[in-house]
Amino acid sequence: MKLPSLLTFVLSLALGLTSALAADDTPLMKEMKAMNKSLRTLKRQVADATKKDDNVQLIAGIKKNIDASVALQPTQTKDIPAAEKAAYLDKYKAQMGDLTKMFDELDGLVKEGKTDAAAAVFEKLSQAKEKGHKDFGADE
Repeated sequence: MKLPSLLTFVLSLALGLTSALAADDTPLMKEMKAMNKSLRTLKRQVADATKKDDNVQLIAGIKKNIDASVALQPTQTKDIPAAEKAAYLDKYKAQMGDLTKMFDELDGLVKEGKTDAAAAVFEKLSQAKEKGHKDFGADE
């Protein structure tokens, strides 16, 4: 009798904690998580020419995440002095624009079937992600 009660308690606690943590997600964090999930899938299969259509759809979804993210502000924006906030946000938007260009390049390579070159673009994407998280703090 005690084991089912214990399992129910643990399950309830886990679900409660999960929903509490999900409630702390900012809109930007949600976009970034969705983008990262698609990016992980894309990275695994970008070299597979048979997944071309799926890869094009993943890239389109990522670009939508980027477009939505540009309209949002990193959480750290609230800590930036008012005099520097505009420059900070301009830099953020510029880096997101650069990211869009990288995905445009990747999209073209995937559509052309240049899987080796497409796989090589992931190094640039990794560097851009690292720089962005360093400059603006990861909302994760």
